Amino acid sequence: MLKIGDTVKVIRITNTGELIPIGTICTVLEVRKELDGKYYYGIGDNRFYSKSVNGYYLENELEKGHLEWIKE
Repeated sequence: MLKIGDTVKVIRITNTGELIPIGTICTVLEVRKELDGKYYYGIGDNRFYSKSVNGYYLENELEKGHLEWIKE
C-alpha cells in the first residue's frame, strides 16, 4: 500500500482515461478507500510542484520509486 508523500511513476492509464501522461513522476497527495473496497491514490504532477491532486489512480497503475541526485 502506498502512503502520502511517496514518489510514484504513472505506468498505465486510469479507468477514467489518461489524466496524467504515462511516465510522469508524481507524489501521492491523498489516499481514499472507496465503497468498492479499493484504494485510490490522489497524485500531483512533480513537474509543476503540485500541491493539488491532478488525478486518482489505483495502485496497479502506479510504480513506487524514488528520485536520486547524480552529479554530472
